Amino acid sequence: MTQHLKAIYEGGVFWPLEPVHLPEHQEVTLLLETSDETRPRADAGKPIWEVAAELVRDIPEDALNALPTDGAAQHDHYLYGAAKRP
Repeated sequence: MTQHLKAIYEGGVFWPLEPVHLPEHQEVTLLLETSDETRPRADAGKPIWEVAAELVRDIPEDALNALPTDGAAQHDHYLYGAAKRP
């Protein structure tokens, strides 16, 4: 039987991203195909503030100025619609 399954490799273990329909202790053979996302990024090793500056570089200034300045303090309001905290 063949199944296509996506997984994340972490700490020496493959963690499935969807349910696996196999009996416990079933031996399997893995054929690994990695996505382009696993290749080293061009910005690897750059300080985070430089990466952030590049990400917002093309956003118009008026759009940036329209963003709320209390996002950290009022995150429940902006993410979940909760009432703003005093």
